[in-house]
Amino acid sequence: MAPPARGVCGTVRASMFLLRHRRTLNALSVVANSVSTMVSARTRVLLAAASLTGGILAGGTVDRVIVGGPAWQQIGIGTWAQFSRHADLGAGLVAYPVEGIGATLLSIAAAISYYFDRIRRRGVAIPMYLAALLYIVGLVVTAKAAPIMLGLSAPQSTDALSQAFDDFYFWGLYLRGATDLLAFLAQIWAFASLSGAE
Repeated sequence: MAPPARGVCGTVRASMFLLRHRRTLNALSVVANSVSTMVSARTRVLLAAASLTGGILAGGTVDRVIVGGPAWQQIGIGTWAQFSRHADLGAGLVAYPVEGIGATLLSIAAAISYYFDRIRRRGVAIPMYLAALLYIVGLVVTAKAAPIMLGLSAPQSTDALSQAFDDFYFWGLYLRGATDLLAFLAQIWAFASLSGAE
């Protein structure tokens, strides 16, 4: 009968140990649960950088659609083409691709980082992945708009310039601008979901 007594004593000792260290074990459990449900600092930094770049991109597009487009139509298509040759085909040849490709790559990196955080919150995952997808769609639409702008480097008739203006505003600003703006709003949604979940 001695062996069962030893087993009972071991069980009693284990129970007393657990009772004495219950607070410590509960605290460790809370820490372990919070670590497993936290989004990494890497994901937050990438999302912040993507949102900053995307905000600049979306803001510039909204300005060009609401302010610039109507003004260029009143000033004249020839003046728009001349301005575009100096702006879009000047410093814009570097600045706009850096903005568009940069926002896309940062958004994709944030989505990949979030995936590897192994957090399964639909309220964060949906806008995070949606933003990356919308930026990719924006780049595809830019592939249609960019040749229109690049075509302005050669002299064109007034009718051809008018068509280029309409086509560029449709593909480059209305469609691509909509994807950029929606992607930026999705990033803000992701930030709000991250803040609300913690």
